[in-house]
Amino acid sequence: MDTVLARLSDIAADLADLYRDLHAHPELSFAEERTAAEVARRLTAIGLEVTTGFGRTGVVGVLRNGDGPTVLLRADMDALPVAEQTGLPYASTVRATDPDGNDVPVMHACGHDMHVTCLLGALDLLAGARSAWAGTVLAVFQPAEEVGGGAQGMVDEGLFERFGTPAVVLGQHVAPMPAGMIACIPVRRSPRRTRCTSGCSAGAGTARGRRPRSIRW
Repeated sequence: MDTVLARLSDIAADLADLYRDLHAHPELSFAEERTAAEVARRLTAIGLEVTTGFGRTGVVGVLRNGDGPTVLLRADMDALPVAEQTGLPYASTVRATDPDGNDVPVMHACGHDMHVTCLLGALDLLAGARSAWAGTVLAVFQPAEEVGGGAQGMVDEGLFERFGTPAVVLGQHVAPMPAGMIACIPVRRSPRRTRCTSGCSAGAGTARGRRPRSIRW
């Protein structure tokens, strides 16, 4: 782990700038064109194999590092039709047209800007520390989590058939917890079916009412 994290201080300032840029330029579900382009640009620079336009506006990156398991890391990219009132210097002033033709404000009110930033940072660190791990990282930047169609769209387009079935899928979500704490909810996948669920409501941090387990670092 120390080897992977060794460069974190070197890339932290750039990641902070990226987060502020993404926060200031949110995009609605299935309209994540600018975000997807920036993700693809950075994945290419890191050295991943990049596929764009997957599941409409999704991006898939593959980082291969010899024999070993395939691990899927996922971040969602879309924002919400919410007016930002934080007063931050990088607050969103974006407006867009929703699927019903309404002019609406747009804000990253559910942390997807942070999710994208964190995954790009993790991939940068993993690509720079190949001696510390082996296998394949499948990085999935999912569109349209807020409307519930992005994950299913990528699966329906053949995500696993094209890129392989991962040994584990790790999704992330920021939460109001103390620094240095991780909460996790293991979910077993049935061998006969795959359930795709998503949402950013009151249940975003739980699965079917289960409380997350907390781990302190």
